[in-house]
Amino acid sequence: MKKFIFKVIVKIVIFISLIILLIGGVILFNFNHKEDYPAAIKNKYERLDSLKHAQKLIICGGSSSAYGINSALIQKNFHIPVVNTSLAMSLGSNFQLNLTKDYITKNDIVLYIPEYEFYYRNENGDDFLYTTFFYYPKIVKDFNASQKINLRNKITKLSIDFYIGAIRKLFKAKKTATSLQYNRASYNYMGDNISLVYNNDSKIKPQDKTRYQGLNGMKVSDDFITAIKKMNELCIQKGARFIIAFPPIEKSQFDTGFLKDINIVKKETNIKFMGLPSDNVYTADFFYDSSYHLNGKGRVIRTKKLIENLKKEIE
Repeated sequence: MKKFIFKVIVKIVIFISLIILLIGGVILFNFNHKEDYPAAIKNKYERLDSLKHAQKLIICGGSSSAYGINSALIQKNFHIPVVNTSLAMSLGSNFQLNLTKDYITKNDIVLYIPEYEFYYRNENGDDFLYTTFFYYPKIVKDFNASQKINLRNKITKLSIDFYIGAIRKLFKAKKTATSLQYNRASYNYMGDNISLVYNNDSKIKPQDKTRYQGLNGMKVSDDFITAIKKMNELCIQKGARFIIAFPPIEKSQFDTGFLKDINIVKKETNIKFMGLPSDNVYTADFFYDSSYHLNGKGRVIRTKKLIENLKKEIE
């Protein structure tokens, strides 16, 4: 009996060790990667770390804010450091807010610009969030309880998927260059994706179906309301300001249904919303490859409007 138990324990130890080696290998291959897009999250944490005890303006949101904002111009106008923590909608609204909470100090401004989908879903993000963990494991401190459980459940499969993908790349006849747009190098030290700054092309066309219609009648998320209320309360406790603004969106993708639901959120939270959704509705020629991704000329106009609205709020 003792021998049997010993053998079982040995097998368990070997199995756990293999899992640790499997996951550790993926982290080793990806940590601080020079090109891969998710690794840009490390730059954003480092910028936050450098400004932890300084007054600052923190911008958080999805890729619409990563591409569509000139943080240097905002910093020049308001004479306070700016850090743009925005990376991708796939990280989820909970993580987007949580990654800022340990860095908020007195007189800070937290400008949250959630894409419209966040009003209805995607609080916990998708597999992009858990893949990003491999590039900078520190982010796990900003996972909520359910995200930590999801990471535990998914991490082995995601590790195996990584190795399978790496093997497939080895056997590809021709390697394709990494797109600068989706490259860590496309982010400047403030956190802006600058790959489209000089690109005024547009690959999108107006659509018949709006993003609101694509939500299939979903109701405003109670979890989203709870999350922004908690962030507002935290900012008040720390002597900071929490402001919500609206993302840029291509004209055919906007729907008046958003206005109705935004008013619900306003009433239930009493949080300050800056500007109007209509301030950020643009025609297709101002977007590059998505109805949220502004091209160079769109970025210029959007940043100018953002500065104008901020001046009304904080000066």
